Order: sequence, then C-alpha cells, then structure tokens
Amino acid sequence: MTEEMKNASREAPKAIVLSVYIGAITGFIFLISISFCIGDITETAETTTGSPLIEIFFNSTNSVVGTCFLSSMLVVIVLIAANALLAEGSRSVYAFARDRGLPFSDLLAKVEPKRQVPVYSILLTCVVQMALNSIYFGTLTGFNTVISIATEGFYLSYAMPLLVRIIAYFTNYAKEIPGAYTLGRWSVWVNAVGLLFLLFTSITFNFPTLNPVDEENMNYTSAAIGIIGLISIVTWFTTGRKSFTGPQVGKMDLVEGVAGSMDSRSHENVATTEKAKF
Repeated sequence: MTEEMKNASREAPKAIVLSVYIGAITGFIFLISISFCIGDITETAETTTGSPLIEIFFNSTNSVVGTCFLSSMLVVIVLIAANALLAEGSRSVYAFARDRGLPFSDLLAKVEPKRQVPVYSILLTCVVQMALNSIYFGTLTGFNTVISIATEGFYLSYAMPLLVRIIAYFTNYAKEIPGAYTLGRWSVWVNAVGLLFLLFTSITFNFPTLNPVDEENMNYTSAAIGIIGLISIVTWFTTGRKSFTGPQVGKMDLVEGVAGSMDSRSHENVATTEKAKF
C-alpha cells in the first residue's frame, strides 16, 4: 500500500502514528463539547429527529438553520471519509489482484490507459460499499454487525504481523528486523502487549450489547467473520496458493492493462542490494 511513497520506511509509520494522534485530539475535543451540551439524556435519546446528535445541536443553538448547518458539516465529513475509504479499498483490491491473489485478478488489475486508474477495482469496491451501506435501511442489527466486522477486521490485521514478529523472535528466525524506527530490546515486549490488547478487543466485539439476547439484538459478528474466513480459505486452496506469490519487490510488470511499477530510485536500491548479496 506504500509502494508509491518516497522513503516509505520512514514516511508510512509517521503517517500512521500522526493520524492516530490527530484523530485522538480532535475526537476528544468534539466528545467533550458534545458531553457538555447533551442536556436531558432521556429526551436526547428519544428524540423524534432519529439522531441524538442532531437533537444536541438543536438544543445548543435553538435554531433550525444552525442545526441544519452543523448537521450538514457532518454529512460533508462522511462523504469525504467515504471517498477516502473507496480509494483505500479499491487500492487494496487492485494490489491483491495485481499479485493474483483474487478471483478474476486479470480483470480487476487492469488499469485504464487514459486516466491510469484501476476502473474495475474501483467499481467493485463502490458496489460493495453501497451494498453494505444499504443494509442500514433493512436492519439496524445487520448494519451494526457490518461496523463491528470492519473494526474487528482492522484489529485482526494489526494483530497478525505482531504475532508473526513475536514468533520470529522466539524461534530465532529474526531477532532484529532493520528499519527506520526501532524500540530496541523493548520491541518484542511492546508487540506482545499490543497483541494481547488486540486479541482482547477482538473477542469483546463479538459480545451482544443487550440482555436478554434475541434474534433482533444478537451480535452476528462472529458468524460473519467465520464466513469471511471460510471464503478466504476456499479461495486460497482453489486459486490463491497456485498463483499468489505476494508483492513483487523490485520488478516491473508491463503486461497490457496491468500496472506494477516502482520508481527508478527503488530499482537502483534493489539492484545495489542484490549485488551486495553476491
């Protein structure tokens, strides 16, 4: 995902960490402001607007125009976030398809010559995104399950490299991994703490939020994660293990309609590394 970045080993971690800091600071300020403006909790929760946040805006401004303006700002933020998720998702689909890790990889990895974008990957991601959002119109429980799946998916994707790193350390496969940033001897223990936290949160995301539990308030995240895992396993054994080899570092694919490139400086670095090995 960072192959187009210059000096990715330094800039990618900085971007990840800064996004967390910025989100934490701005989110904390927003939540504190909203908490001081809630008013009557019961009235806010049972508002006829259908959204407690809109009710808070109205109680704070006593103006329909002001409430509409503040709510519109949230809509703009949601649209921008949706566009960013579309870009991120389509880029992931394209990257996996380019490395032949998905069904119909040849189609999904095609890049439109004029605009230089993977049109089919974008269209597929857009359709899936619209389908998942449409669940909200049918069932709130289903939509909450989708949100939980997304969050747990992120956490599991964070946990897997930490687990691999810990296994590599204790099996003496790789005591140290060179990089732009390092925690030295504390690295493996910090990874262990992070792994335990991620596993704990991943388990709690599968718990129902109400008691007693019925078909309306049941948390179906575990079932959905199981289905996704089953599909992944079937895909791996049917097509993935035969064709997927992972990112091709330092190679240029010039297949018609398929992009796989890196800048010349990266080629020089890889070439220098290969010469050094011999």
